[in-house]
Amino acid sequence: MTILAVDDKQINNKVIELDVEEYMEDNGVSLYTFYEVGNGQEAITLTEKENIDILFLDIMMPKLSGLEVLQIIREKKQISQPKIIMVTALDEQDIKDEAKKLGADGYISKPFDNKEIFQVLDRYVQISQKIQSEEEFFDFDEDEEFFDFDEGDDSIGIQKDMMDEFNKSHKKVAAETFLAEYDSISYMIEDLGELEEDIYEYLDNLFEDNLEENMPNIILTLDRYANFLNSFMEFQELSTSIKFLSRILEKSDFSEVSAKNKMIVAEFIKTILNDLVSWKNHVFVDQDAVDVFYLNASLLNSCIQIENILKEIK
Repeated sequence: MTILAVDDKQINNKVIELDVEEYMEDNGVSLYTFYEVGNGQEAITLTEKENIDILFLDIMMPKLSGLEVLQIIREKKQISQPKIIMVTALDEQDIKDEAKKLGADGYISKPFDNKEIFQVLDRYVQISQKIQSEEEFFDFDEDEEFFDFDEGDDSIGIQKDMMDEFNKSHKKVAAETFLAEYDSISYMIEDLGELEEDIYEYLDNLFEDNLEENMPNIILTLDRYANFLNSFMEFQELSTSIKFLSRILEKSDFSEVSAKNKMIVAEFIKTILNDLVSWKNHVFVDQDAVDVFYLNASLLNSCIQIENILKEIK
């Protein structure tokens, strides 16, 4: 079983890898290989060298788009053809139709969660473990041949190169300039305001001895902020990073974490959530931020530190 994730943003590949790892563990699948590459040409080259079973393919990539990569792979009749799942923030019917026409097997819109990845794996992991006839091939359409999955250590680490790449991908933009491109965000800000009232209640009393008890609230808060950030194309990478951290926290067994490390994780979580509230106010409420991306470096660094602590207990 071989799985390939293709996205020019490495953090997106890491999220898929984390979900694949969790699925395989839960389903007792030990023999599988996971590859990740950052551009379309690397994906094409790898499919020529390896028999890829499932390919998660981002659509919006520089040089070769995901749709172009899809077309090139489908035209290579001499290679083993993988199940290809398109992954994109463009949840538009014409894009789905084009993907279907070019031979895609599925479609996931960002932000996706682990249940959507699990749906893909439920469908195709079992298929790959036995010989299939042509009649069992799945394609996109309303009678379930085209499947829209939205409807229903180096393994997972956020590394420094990810943070550097992320920070270099954005130019300095003032809050007023940034918000001029958006008509109405007041309702989203109000939703976060209600959430922040609850944040301070448990942040004021968050310590190592009650970290596990408060974890459901922490995860919910991180997910809400990730969803808010994902409403803006410019913050999707940051959204993915926060969502990734949420999944790591959800997956971790804190009974195996030392009291000292629990204390460190609790302090990082307090910093992250306080920074998110402050950033939201400077960018969207007071609109006095001279750079709407000023939070990137510090937040990603905190995520890296938490992830490094927790992966040691695996």
